[in-house]
Amino acid sequence: MSSIKRKYLTASLKRLNQESEQVNRKLIYAGGSIRFQSERDLEDYIEKYFHEIFPDLILFKRQHSIQLQRCDLLCCNKFTQQPVIIELKNEEDRYIVPQLTRYRKAILLAQPVANEINYSLPIKLIAIAPKFHEDNYTDKESSKFEEDFCFWQFTLELENNCGKFKLLNNSYNIPYPIFGLPNQVTSLSLQPLILPAFTMNFLGGMPLEGRDDFRKLRSLLMAQPKIKEIVSHNYKTILYAIGEGASHKKLAEITNTPRGLYLYLWLPTHVKTNIKIPVTRFGFVLYNNQSPFAEASLVEWIVCTEDTINIKDKPDEISCSFNRQGMIKWCRPKAYLWQATLGSQNTFYLLIYFLKGIKPPIDQDTMQWWESYKTQTPEHLGWYIDLAIQTWNYRIK
Repeated sequence: MSSIKRKYLTASLKRLNQESEQVNRKLIYAGGSIRFQSERDLEDYIEKYFHEIFPDLILFKRQHSIQLQRCDLLCCNKFTQQPVIIELKNEEDRYIVPQLTRYRKAILLAQPVANEINYSLPIKLIAIAPKFHEDNYTDKESSKFEEDFCFWQFTLELENNCGKFKLLNNSYNIPYPIFGLPNQVTSLSLQPLILPAFTMNFLGGMPLEGRDDFRKLRSLLMAQPKIKEIVSHNYKTILYAIGEGASHKKLAEITNTPRGLYLYLWLPTHVKTNIKIPVTRFGFVLYNNQSPFAEASLVEWIVCTEDTINIKDKPDEISCSFNRQGMIKWCRPKAYLWQATLGSQNTFYLLIYFLKGIKPPIDQDTMQWWESYKTQTPEHLGWYIDLAIQTWNYRIK
């Protein structure tokens, strides 16, 4: 959501957003481990329990902006008043040392809260992350502030279906629900009770009968790592992606226009070039009276398009057209796998990995399975949603 739009919210809508952020916090279980849904959720958790986790520190400011730099936590030692800068990462980051070094210089020049922080002492730089890259240690060794750097690795562990935050040999409870636990059914209890203001405005323009299915799908999409929810200025489009730009990775888009209510997903596609992860935007035309967001809805057409879907463009059974990369624009569900992998080896390997968990070389049994399965692609929407989510998590590794 753009800051320009946010500043025009009324006081009541701003409160609604704050309540939504509180209610919607959750941990995500995936690949046998749990994690915070976003870096912001990690920061919120650390800020709320700061005095318990760091009893020797005083927290002055969070997301402190200075000279075009923004440090996560500006602190000082409770007893010596030594300045401390803490940078939080929800995943491995190769560039954390240069980032902290820039913060150090900006803070040292401006010296905020100088009456309570002793800037005659060296600034202690603390990076807290679940994993540190080898480059982090290389950068630290080559930095003239090496003695001031601390790398603290945290872990999130599952104990009795509850999350535990572990840092420096200490363990702290995380009072958030956990999304995606094995044998746990996605239910209304895991869906947000309060939606953000802009999402509420988008939802308000939808037919009543589709709103529950939208909430369920939204809950699933928002559970994916790095996802942002971006609502257009006219509340006709809602995007789930890292960002809006052409270079930003995208997972799903929903449009509500006079031409209809449509779901778009980014799925593996046919390409003529040797792209490692070939992905493009597909829209879905469903059979009559099917919910556009329900997993059980049956798909009539899959449309490869960067634009809106126009039913008038629907081909007859003997004609078809292709995009510049060679992917058929309108295809039946059962033709998707066959068409997407026709002459596209990387797409084939990608789909085999998603569907069977097998990497090259591909054995004969798998090839026999594929030859049968590729002409029997499931027609229910949930299969494509699951494939899009698998593709997303693979792309952002």
